[in-house]
Amino acid sequence: MSTIASGNWFETPWEKLRPGIERVVFAMEADSMSCTIGRVENGHEVKPHHHPNEQVALVIEGECDYYVDGVPYRLKAGSWVTVPSNVEHYIHVYDSPVPCLQMDIFTPARPEYKDVFTKFLQSQEKK
Repeated sequence: MSTIASGNWFETPWEKLRPGIERVVFAMEADSMSCTIGRVENGHEVKPHHHPNEQVALVIEGECDYYVDGVPYRLKAGSWVTVPSNVEHYIHVYDSPVPCLQMDIFTPARPEYKDVFTKFLQSQEKK
């Protein structure tokens, strides 16, 4: 059984992934899914990628084009798109009035996200 956890991503340190993109990993206690919140700035470096996890990308604030299998989906607050397993995808933020705040939900869980983010949080505690 999963551990019950609660928190607030605004009160959690944000991990900088590369210029223009940072994230918070949360719900790390869940057994079968992983969740992240990403903050993506206009003009960030685009990085097409794929992974074996299914994904739901949901925009909370701002706007972006989210490419899935070469097709752009224009997303704004409240919009979402699903990404099937092993399908190339990426986010492109280029004219959003505010940074694009986006939630990603992955299944199955991505233990590498938990491991990397746990190490990041531990490094923040030492500062």
